[in-house]
Amino acid sequence: MGRHRLKLHQAAFLSKHSLARSRAAARLALHPGTMAPRRSSAVLMAVALVFGFWALQTAFVGPASNERALRGAEMSQQDMAIAAAGAVLTAPEAAHARLPEEFVIFAPIVDVLPILPVFFFLLAFLWQASVGFR
Repeated sequence: MGRHRLKLHQAAFLSKHSLARSRAAARLALHPGTMAPRRSSAVLMAVALVFGFWALQTAFVGPASNERALRGAEMSQQDMAIAAAGAVLTAPEAAHARLPEEFVIFAPIVDVLPILPVFFFLLAFLWQASVGFR
């Protein structure tokens, strides 16, 4: 008895959906040249960007005219040049840092880790190509 009732429900469900599909097909047949309008989100994106920049501008407040600036804000050109030279000189040492002795066995994995974001970036393009850049 239960199996018969289930089959009746399935038949009713399928007939209801096939009727809805045939109605939609009939509507499209009446107006073959019309398509559903595509909504562009470019305007919405532009509004969001303008609002974001406005919110970012109002989020940071500068010092009042009678107060002195934050420490380090008045850095001279010579200080900036010294800091940049120090960064350039220490960069190769940081790139060739040695792993602690107990982690040396993982050195090949650590050598590959920096290029993983590039693979994820390429994977995003592969995914979009597979879905037709929708």
